[in-house]
Amino acid sequence: MTDAAVREYAPKLAEARIFEVPSHWLSEGDSRFDATIYAKEGYESLRVLEQSRFRTVPLGALVGRVYHPTENQPRSNFKRIWVKAGEGPAFLTGKQLFFFRPDREKFLSRKMTKLHELMIPKGTILLSRSGTTGHPVLVGRWLSQFAVTDDAIRIFQGSAPIGFVYSFLASSIGRPLLVKSEYGSTVSHLEAKHVYDVPVPIISEDDQKSIDAEIARAYALRDGANDLLDEADSRLHAFLGVSAFSERDIEYIGGETDPKAFTVPSLALVDRLDATHQVPVVRSVLDKLRRGNFKLIALSEKARVYLPPRTGRVYVKAKYGVPFLQGSELPMIRPLQLEHISTTRTKGLEKWLLRANWVLITRSGTIGRTGIVTQAQDGWAASEHMIRVKPDTALIHTGFLAAFLATPFGQHQLKAKIYGGVVDELTEPDTAAILVPDVPPKALILTSNMR
Repeated sequence: MTDAAVREYAPKLAEARIFEVPSHWLSEGDSRFDATIYAKEGYESLRVLEQSRFRTVPLGALVGRVYHPTENQPRSNFKRIWVKAGEGPAFLTGKQLFFFRPDREKFLSRKMTKLHELMIPKGTILLSRSGTTGHPVLVGRWLSQFAVTDDAIRIFQGSAPIGFVYSFLASSIGRPLLVKSEYGSTVSHLEAKHVYDVPVPIISEDDQKSIDAEIARAYALRDGANDLLDEADSRLHAFLGVSAFSERDIEYIGGETDPKAFTVPSLALVDRLDATHQVPVVRSVLDKLRRGNFKLIALSEKARVYLPPRTGRVYVKAKYGVPFLQGSELPMIRPLQLEHISTTRTKGLEKWLLRANWVLITRSGTIGRTGIVTQAQDGWAASEHMIRVKPDTALIHTGFLAAFLATPFGQHQLKAKIYGGVVDELTEPDTAAILVPDVPPKALILTSNMR
């Protein structure tokens, strides 16, 4: 090889990773000989466990059954029969498992023969098994109301405290052990057999019980938070003097069994002739709101609506940057794979930073997801695919605004502004123009104190 060729390939040679692994790792696993599988974090976790003072036992010895419903039966057994709200349990996809407050959008019929296998009892661990694999969720009281996709591995409680098992699987050591055996070149997959043999360190019974109690407390607080959100939604509608908006409120011509027809004034067509854009949802939303207790004004009169400029993202390790929140992570209990961007090499970083009690609204792809920036997220950076709403706290309360935007009254207004042929988009001016109730902050304080 010439000197020039050596210089050309030197950076690539410098990046090569050379390491040793015990031979028993090959025979105890899936007998894989591709080096990359043994360079992953899972094998670093194995090294940590082998060097620790704790003995380990397979996960299967500490828990009950580990399975997913379609591993031994055809998927056709779980063909979904969709029904209206109230006619069956709400259904959760694999992604929605990680949402703090999953939307009740789809419902399954109670006539499904295998429905009982989709209902998960409290105290069960669920694992995503396709796409983003191996993230555990502990089923609490609130989540146990939902039917859960068959595309999730179930881990039932056994001899060990389930909160202890969950905390290990969710840790920086446990999750890499879960996913080290994932397979699939395009979409990653995980099977129950890969989970059953994951080594778990055995710590003292007192420590196991202490960890279990803390996890139980955390999930009880999450259940309580969702109860409070349900109560807030109910009180919001009562305060505004309107009932919750439903499809029955849309001003179609004729009765419920007639075709969904409607009229539109010619001046209202502007330059959009597609019928789906002209469906009178927003008109019906605003008509119902105007019959309530408060007049409507533009959001821009109550808050500053701001969208940061696009800029290059320089991703770094956590110690060199700030957490970077993506739109898909906004509804999650906690971000699954939180990235960090450089504090020194990201131009205009200060324009991307968040402050506590701002409201965020997703504006690309899935439109209209809302969330409040928490104290823990103060100083984080966030994607330009989320619109920032900075409430004037002298004119409106952050919690009231977020609660209103999350209702169909807010969601239908936001989604009516969508444009884009492939990826849905929402603009800053359109968001600023949506109408919100003109509620004096003092009225909200009085209502809160009367509780």
